[in-house]
Amino acid sequence: MAATRCVCDSARFASFFSRPLSSTISCQASRQSLLQHVSATPPSYSIFPCRPSPRQLRCYAGTSRPYKGGKKPSASPPSDEDPDKDRGYDRRFTTQRDIERSGRDRPPWDHEITDPQIMVIDNGSAEGPLATRYVLTKLEEGESLRMVTPYVPANGETGAPAKLAVCKIVNKRDEYERQKQLKERKKTAVAAKAKTKEMELTWAIGGHDLATKLRQMGGFLGKGMKVELMIGKKKGGRAVEMDEAKDVLKKVQEEIEAQGARETKKAEGQVGGTMRLYLEGIKR
Repeated sequence: MAATRCVCDSARFASFFSRPLSSTISCQASRQSLLQHVSATPPSYSIFPCRPSPRQLRCYAGTSRPYKGGKKPSASPPSDEDPDKDRGYDRRFTTQRDIERSGRDRPPWDHEITDPQIMVIDNGSAEGPLATRYVLTKLEEGESLRMVTPYVPANGETGAPAKLAVCKIVNKRDEYERQKQLKERKKTAVAAKAKTKEMELTWAIGGHDLATKLRQMGGFLGKGMKVELMIGKKKGGRAVEMDEAKDVLKKVQEEIEAQGARETKKAEGQVGGTMRLYLEGIKR
């Protein structure tokens, strides 16, 4: 026995979408089927709330998908003159070479980071890989995402896998103060570093000129500077007796003792020939 079917008038079928639901569906079977379909209860989904670990400051669960690698198709093919067209990995990853060519004296910060995925250090614990855009949306006011270590591509020769860039979430004000103190320390270290002055004397130098040179040397040593003193023969000058040469060296040593300076290493050469003294003063 053939199954009973509901045959609807073609005119009603044609105007199905222009009439109310109650006037469009005339057959009882179709109306009951549709009502059952509309009133069907949708399946329930269980929601698992994100529960950060004790050391973790914010939740990153359920939003980031593992990056499978590969290059995204670009709208226009790369130029033949582009040296990075065959780099073998996504161009968005930032390597040390990219940082050097960027003209910045630091790794990228915040939205300067173009890497699709990164490792994140948050409150001392490393997490990832995480989508960079998602991490940026989780930053609180006054926080900044700073790249610490750039991306390292995989090495086909050694078989070493690629390493994602490591970024750190920092407080802008605390990081500013830390960088300020670091610059001050470097500045102080450079200023405290003793500078080396080179001076030359001849064994045949006159008494007045020798006194001027020794006074100048004493001024350098009194500032805590290093002095490299060379005493030698003057080309085309008069011959100097050994006693006269020893007298010049004696006056130099007396000035060194008067300034409280010291020899950083043993003197080179010999009296009457070419002799070098390496001195370092004490800042007063």
